[in-house]
Amino acid sequence: MLNTRLEDTDVLIIGSGGAGLRAAIEARRYGVKVTVVDKVVLGMNNSTRYSGGGIKAALPGILSTAYTTQYECPREHFRQAMIHGEYLNDEALVEIMTFEGPARVLELKSLGVDTFDAMYLKVHYPHGSGLMGPLVNTARKMGCTLRPGMVITRILVEGGRVVGAAGVDIYRGRCAAFRSGAVVIATGGAAETFLRNDTTVNTTGDGYTLALDAGASLRDMEIVQFEPYVQAEPGLPMLDRHEAEAEFHGVLRNALGEDFLVKYLPAVKAGQVPFEEQFGMALTDIRERVARAMVTEVAAGRGDQGAVLFDLRHVPAGKWESDFASQYARKVLLRGFDVQKKPVHVLPGAICTLGGIAIDGDCRTDVPGLFAAGEATGGVHGAARLGGDGLLDPIVFGARAGRSAALASNVAPSVSKELVEEARAEVASVLAEGPANLEILGKLRDQVKRTMWEQVGILRTGEAIAAAIPVLDELAERVRATKVRSLRQFKSRLETLNLARVGRVIAGAAQRRMESRGAHFRTDFPQRDDERWMVNQFVRQDGRKLAYTERPIRLRTTELLKQSKFGIEVK
Repeated sequence: MLNTRLEDTDVLIIGSGGAGLRAAIEARRYGVKVTVVDKVVLGMNNSTRYSGGGIKAALPGILSTAYTTQYECPREHFRQAMIHGEYLNDEALVEIMTFEGPARVLELKSLGVDTFDAMYLKVHYPHGSGLMGPLVNTARKMGCTLRPGMVITRILVEGGRVVGAAGVDIYRGRCAAFRSGAVVIATGGAAETFLRNDTTVNTTGDGYTLALDAGASLRDMEIVQFEPYVQAEPGLPMLDRHEAEAEFHGVLRNALGEDFLVKYLPAVKAGQVPFEEQFGMALTDIRERVARAMVTEVAAGRGDQGAVLFDLRHVPAGKWESDFASQYARKVLLRGFDVQKKPVHVLPGAICTLGGIAIDGDCRTDVPGLFAAGEATGGVHGAARLGGDGLLDPIVFGARAGRSAALASNVAPSVSKELVEEARAEVASVLAEGPANLEILGKLRDQVKRTMWEQVGILRTGEAIAAAIPVLDELAERVRATKVRSLRQFKSRLETLNLARVGRVIAGAAQRRMESRGAHFRTDFPQRDDERWMVNQFVRQDGRKLAYTERPIRLRTTELLKQSKFGIEVK
């Protein structure tokens, strides 16, 4: 029989990426007891660690401009983030990120991060380890309790406010419950929902389902960002080449050998020059348009083996030793593939979900005592995310979430035995005796990911999305009906269920938004429709159903430009 151990903490943080650890450090500064839990090894398997390692903030002369555009002042950063997000951003959140960002980035030095100015130039892959390692060490030194192998299954809510969380400790083989006055969800996104992705297998949308089940809202879940240059070569890992100097000289070609990108992006300089020189902007600031061009070529029948070709044959040999990213690409990602003889197949993959848990400027959700930060949240980036903002976001809002949670934790909660037992019984109900059989779960997970990639991917249609929705619902029910034999298998089952549920949320939101905007592109509605769709979409769980609502966007300080960076016609 499964036993449950009840532990006390003032602030419970779920997730140990950049947002979670930054929240832990900030909360601990207020003298409260902080516990950080993660379903795997802390600080290791998250998007922050595997990021390109570039932070954007208005720090002229300090932050590198090698691979990411930097701005002279926060106001310009704010303006460009709003334009890039096609106005789905929450202006208040963008102001917080861009105006507090410089100070938070400089503060990293005091937390042991001495490579913040250009981690991709100074830290071997994964570049984000230059950020994660120091944050883990700082949290540990400050006395935060770090608990790996802890799978949270539900947020405990009594009397209309959060009183803790419950889950399973897969390392110790028992259930666990935490009594806490404040809980921070910092579990990252759900790019693993798609068959092709450039993220860790652990980004399964756990925070989204936890928030929904607790009564919180999600917003703008239709917005998913795709990384263009993800390897699709048989025998090579499905990973992005990252921002590597050598590969900036590469050329995308279709099966006809055409340099097709110039058909989709206006070139400002001719010849075989690096991407930024050719198109006048950093790749990280226009990746959505590149990804769409690639899959458009494949959809038009000009692909090769379902992908396009990345031609690196002309890249000077010395470029492969010019930076860590280029060295890593050649020696680890390419694994002996001779780029001097033939092009490598590439095809985009999901990199992050830009929608997420709805928060205010202090990272509060709809549920008192529940906070969220980082990629688990929505509203910061709108319909597309600028390169470098993906690391700035968790640093800024992680600190805000930690402070808010610490201040809210003075409420000493009481957790009823019935609530804890209900959480334990929920776990026990799916455990069964007998030999293990993970094959069923593996197949169901693959079906969810394949359905999302093929029917709710980069090029979307209402017909395809409508066909995907009942499939995702059915897959979720099949996962619910699947029994497992151990707590480790329980983790796999829960992740698969989360993928199906989050996929269904994304599909529902994508079906409703009948326009194209930023990373969301509908081939049956290829225009941006500001008259009808200047709205944010919110969704809540209503029993077993999803309830979607819309809220008009009221811009306070931002000028609405009737043009799009993404080659989309504006009505």
